[in-house]
Amino acid sequence: MKINHQLLDQEFFLPNWKIETLVLGTFNPECGEITDYFYGRIRNRFWRALEALTLNENYYFHNNLSRKKKVMEKHKFGCTDIIKSIKINENYRNKVCGNGYSDSALFTLREVIATYQFEEIKNYLINNKIKKVINTWGMRNNPNIFKNQVNDLEIFCNEHEIIFIRNCPSPSPRSGNNFNILLNFYREHILSESQEKI
Repeated sequence: MKINHQLLDQEFFLPNWKIETLVLGTFNPECGEITDYFYGRIRNRFWRALEALTLNENYYFHNNLSRKKKVMEKHKFGCTDIIKSIKINENYRNKVCGNGYSDSALFTLREVIATYQFEEIKNYLINNKIKKVINTWGMRNNPNIFKNQVNDLEIFCNEHEIIFIRNCPSPSPRSGNNFNILLNFYREHILSESQEKI
């Protein structure tokens, strides 16, 4: 069975506003928890960290795309995922559907065939004069097809003088990263200005 990314048909699947930093995630299945934007699951700490750094109350950005877009436009960043769709055996559907699934199933199950958008991302980087790319999946190095695509993207960025950051701490609560580590990283690499309420 084929499962598309739930935001695949949205006009902002690749940011359609002026950005300088592109943040890359993995996949958000259409059969999972419905979200309005990338990193939108309530347990994910991406937007929670940005709430803290922009001096807003908890869940200020949750299910509020206009607030998210306002902070992204102000700080010139946007997000996308590297996987557009997957093909998976029906027996494994529950591994990637439902609330709070783990990305590990995408990379460890042999039955998962992913359709990546690395070529689209490369074109986007050049056409939009992006200065920095950040991945949020940590130092994952498997499977080989994924590792090779990421390595190729890093080489591409280096050739075009685009900063490529591989060691971004994952915002997933499963990662075990200390919240302060996220705050420090986002303060340095995502927010373009000093702390200021949005």
